[in-house]
Amino acid sequence: MQEPDIHFAVHGTAGLIELDRPKALNAISYDMAVAISAQIQAWSHDNSITHVVIAGSTPRAFCAGGDVRDLYQYIQRSDFDRTRVYFRAEYNADLDIYACSKPVVSLADGIVMGGGAGLMQCSRYRVASETTRFAMPESAIGLFPDAGASIFLGRIPRPFAMFLGLTGQIIGASDLMLLGLADAVVPSAHMAALRTALLGCAPDDIESVIEAQRTDPGPASLQANCTVIDHIFSGDDLAAMRDRAGGLARLKGDEFAAKVHDALATRCPMTMHVFARLMEMDDRIPDMETALALDYGLAMRMSERSDFSDGVRAVLVDKSNDASWSPARLEDVTPALVDAVFDHAGLPALR
Repeated sequence: MQEPDIHFAVHGTAGLIELDRPKALNAISYDMAVAISAQIQAWSHDNSITHVVIAGSTPRAFCAGGDVRDLYQYIQRSDFDRTRVYFRAEYNADLDIYACSKPVVSLADGIVMGGGAGLMQCSRYRVASETTRFAMPESAIGLFPDAGASIFLGRIPRPFAMFLGLTGQIIGASDLMLLGLADAVVPSAHMAALRTALLGCAPDDIESVIEAQRTDPGPASLQANCTVIDHIFSGDDLAAMRDRAGGLARLKGDEFAAKVHDALATRCPMTMHVFARLMEMDDRIPDMETALALDYGLAMRMSERSDFSDGVRAVLVDKSNDASWSPARLEDVTPALVDAVFDHAGLPALR
C-alpha cells in the first residue's frame, strides 16, 4: 500500500523510492520509515529487481531528517514508548538500505540533514549536486549525530568529524567529495536525466551512467580552514576547543573561528559530549549494524532528557532559539552523566 508521502515504483529492473513530502522537506515520518523497510526487504528478495534509486520529489530537498516535530507532541506527554517506536523504524530503514542485497543509489541534491544524511550514507552510491546542503545539526536540538554517524563521520579525519558533529556546520558538494562523503557530483539540472538513466540501466552500468553526468565541484571550501579546524579540534577537551576558537576569533579576528566558538558555546553540551564519546569508540563500532543498534539506545536515553524536548521547542516549534540546556556548559558535563546515557541496560534491542 502506497503512503501519501512516499512512492514506490518499478521501472524495468530498477526500484524507485521517491520521498514526496515537500512542505516538510521530505522529513521521514514513522509511516515513511516503515514503508521504506518493507519495500527494501521485498526488493532484496525479488530476483526481478537489480538495483534501487532513492530520490526526493523536489530539487529543494533530498531529506531534512527524521520528523522530530511529530515526536514533540508525544514527548510533551512523556509518551516515550512512541519515541522508541519511531527511532526503531528510522534506524531499521537505514539498516535495511545498508544491508540491501541490491545496489542502492541516493540522488541527494538539496537539503540532506540528520536522518537524510543517514539514508544517503547507507546507500552504495551517493550522488550530490551543487545544491546539496549536508549537515548533522542535532546539537541544536539536544539529540546527537545519529543514523550511523559514528561510522560515516568516523571514517573522515577526526578534526573534521568533530567539527561537523559538534557544530552542525552545513557543507556542500565539494566538501563532501573532499571528505569522501559523496561518490560523485552531478549538476542539479541533470539529476532528472540521471534518475531516468539509472532506472533504465543494468546494475553493471550504474557507475558509468553516473560518470557520464558528473561534474567537477571545484575546490572544497573547507580547505581554506583546514589549519584552523585542526587547531581547534585537537585533543579531547571540548571546553578547550571552545576556548581555542574564541581565542582565534578575538586575537586574529577570524570569522570562521568566531562561528565555531558561537556553536560550541550555545549548542547542547550533553549532545557534544555524547558525540565525543562516540568518536572515542571507533574500535568498538566495527560496522553500520553495530552503530545503528548503539544509536537506538542513545536515542532512547537522549530523547527522554529535557534537553531534547526544549531543543525541539526552541528550534523547530517556537523557532526562538532559546533552549535551556542542562547541564548548561561543556565543563559541567561529567563522565558519569555521559556514562548514564551509554548505559542501555533494560532497553529493547533495535532488532
